[in-house]
Amino acid sequence: MKARPVEGLDPAAPLRPNAARIALTRLDELRALAEGALEPGAATAQHEMRIAAKRLRYVLEIFAPCLGPEAERARDAAKALQGGLGEIHDCDTMLPRAEGIESLQMLLQTRRELHYRSFRELWQAQAQSGVWSVLQETCRDLDTTMDP
Repeated sequence: MKARPVEGLDPAAPLRPNAARIALTRLDELRALAEGALEPGAATAQHEMRIAAKRLRYVLEIFAPCLGPEAERARDAAKALQGGLGEIHDCDTMLPRAEGIESLQMLLQTRRELHYRSFRELWQAQAQSGVWSVLQETCRDLDTTMDP
């Protein structure tokens, strides 16, 4: 999955509004993938969401000092999301390789289902905690170049 382009960056502007715009773009990308990834067998959507979480995490690792503590909290949330989705992806990668070994296939499928449930619970908990909406609000407040 190719990253969405970040619209409206201004090289002459201070770092903070540009960093906020980049973080907002990566957050929007992550959130847009959630609906599809929350389907139990949506391996492709889950993998794409993992990549989006990784992109958001890396952006927040770089820019958290200028975006504030909300960005650090969101960075940690993105890292947890990336890890959980990575566990699902590992199972998806191994399942075809275990063809013909029924016990291993059953183990991998069970493991995948457990990681999927954990991912779903994590995403819901993150949404309820407001980590993503707080990051969005913070970045919108910092991006002085955005239209109201």
